[in-house]
Order: sequence, then structure tokens, then C-alpha cells
Amino acid sequence: MKVVVMGAGQMGSIYGAAAHENGHDVWFVDAVPAIVDAINERGLLIDRRDGRQDAVKVPATTDPASIGLTADVLLFQTKGWATAAAAEAARPIVGPDTILLTLQNGLGNEEVLREAYPGNQVLIGMSVHTVITVDTAHYSHTGVRDTSLGPSSGEGTAAAETAATAFRRDDFPVEVLPELEIRTAQWSKFVLNCGSLPVAALTRLRTDVLRDQALPFAVIDDLTRETCKIAKAAGIELDPEERVAFQHELFATAGGRASMLGDVLAHRRTEIDTINGAAIRYAERYGVPSPLNRAVFNLVKGLEQAIALGEA
Repeated sequence: MKVVVMGAGQMGSIYGAAAHENGHDVWFVDAVPAIVDAINERGLLIDRRDGRQDAVKVPATTDPASIGLTADVLLFQTKGWATAAAAEAARPIVGPDTILLTLQNGLGNEEVLREAYPGNQVLIGMSVHTVITVDTAHYSHTGVRDTSLGPSSGEGTAAAETAATAFRRDDFPVEVLPELEIRTAQWSKFVLNCGSLPVAALTRLRTDVLRDQALPFAVIDDLTRETCKIAKAAGIELDPEERVAFQHELFATAGGRASMLGDVLAHRRTEIDTINGAAIRYAERYGVPSPLNRAVFNLVKGLEQAIALGEA
């Protein structure tokens, strides 16, 4: 298959590498020229947990049109705020049978892709792998976990199976779930992100430090519980205490920095709009209070403004 990955960052890198290792033709598209140049010059470097380093030799470009073909599977792993621009840029490589897959953080990316390509199959999913940036186009895959994906409508099961085969390996499990189950899995990750990402960004604490800080971690727990209530109003049943416990388990094994903290430290725009901003939008739709989500959303927005002014 011809697999194009939009976004050659931490998460996009490991999925593109998996598809390449499975023998598929893979291209990376990234808006950062330095990342593209590094991949083309020496390959995408991925440090594995067993100590080996893989150099993934696949082409990369900033311009999808330069690929000159139609993708079979188009994976979106850009930041949520960049999805609309990435979808528009991808038009030269999208045909009527191209399968679109989003494994991005947050909620709302599916709707952007469906609006851009109403005639294509749009798949949704979630990934809880942990990946750390070592250098430009050089990543360390520190935590391997299952990937879940599935149709965003009842008719997309066959497309989901096709996409799953592109990435599935013995050491890279990918499961296909029916629509309700994949939406539940997506929300299961979403409630964790709503808790951990803004607190990490605001405290600027690495994961291995934050997990031992009782006061900020209590905020993570309460944000997770609040977002589970929003999920319930949206028709997704989650056990708040199970999600809190799973969050603690993730922090016990993960290293490095949360992605939103990485954005803050690099003075980049964060994904707060598709994380806690999305939680707030759902809360307003269903009439559920969301004071904690609103508080951290407002604070991260303030931090983004401070960064823009050169004061953070």
C-alpha cells in the first residue's frame, strides 16, 4: 500500500516506521523543513527499548503535491490546530478510495476531515504509545501499547481492517473496534489528556517528577473525573476511578515530557483547543459543569499569550 503520514513528529514517526517495516511505500509530510531535510539526509532515527536504533529510510517532503501519487492510507498525526491546513494541503494525493485516519490527540479532528472529504472513509482511533524527542527527526520509543482504530460510521469496518494491516506488527499491536467501542476508546484517552496535558504544561514538570507531586496530581485526578462526567453526557460510559488509576499507571512507566509541555518549552502553539477546549464545547452542548477544564484552558491560553509576547 501507499501510506502517507501527515506529521513526522513523535507519533507520526513510529507509525510511518511500522508501515515501512511491513513493506509498504511510505512518505512523510511535515511543515518543518529541518525535519524533512534530516529524514531525507540520514533517515528517521528511532531508538528502541531494547537498545537498538533504527534508521528509517523513507522520503519526506513539505509539499504533498510533490509525492506525485494517490495515497491508499493517509494518516493524520499533526497537531490538532493544524488539521484543517494539513487536510487542504493533502488534496493532490487524495483520491476517491483514499482512507483517512486520525490518531491525533483530542476531539474535533474527525469532523474537520469529514468536512474536507465528505466522500471518503474517515477512521478514528487512539494511541497511547510514549515517544520522546531526542533531536530533529530523532525519537525514542519508550512505551509500546495497543493502538485501537475503527470506523466513524457503521460502513467503514473494511476500511479500518485495511488501515490496520498497514501498521500492525507482532511488536506493534493494532486492533479494530466497531464504532461505539472505538469512540469509547477515543474518549478513554481524551479524559486522560484533559487531566495530564494542561497540568504538565502549566507546572513545566517532567513526567517522572510530576507523578510524585501530590498537589498538582490531585488536579489531574479531578480533571479526569470531571471529563468523565462530560463523556457520560455525550453517551460514553467510563469509570472515573478506573481512568484515574490508569493515569497513575501511565505516569509510573512513562518518561520525558508531556506533549503540551514540549510545545510550551519550544514556544509553539499548544493543542489546548482540541483537548480541554473540546471538553468545554461538549460540556456546553450537554449542559454539564466544567469549571476545572475551563480554568486550565484559560490559564494555558494565557501562557500562550505570554509566550507570544516573549514573557515566558
